[in-house]
Amino acid sequence: MDLSEFHSWSLEDRAAAVRKRGTFLGTAAQDGYTHALYHLDGFFCELWYCPVSSEIKLALGFTDSRMLEPYLKDIELPYF
Repeated sequence: MDLSEFHSWSLEDRAAAVRKRGTFLGTAAQDGYTHALYHLDGFFCELWYCPVSSEIKLALGFTDSRMLEPYLKDIELPYF
C-alpha cells in the first residue's frame, strides 16, 4: 500500500490498517487529543484519539519528517 491508497480509504479502514499492521512508535498530546504515531509500509501515520468521546477522529499518513517533531524527545530507536 502507498500513501495515496491509504488516504483513499475511510477513516475506519485507515485506523484498522494502522492498528493491525503498523509499528507503534510513540504518543504526543496536542489540542485536547492524544496522537499515536505509527510506521506503516514506508510512511508514518498518526491516529488522533479524542479522550472525551473515546473515538479516533483522524488517521493521517505522511512522509514529511517535520511532522515527527512532537515525538522526537520521547522516541528511542534501537541500534542495528
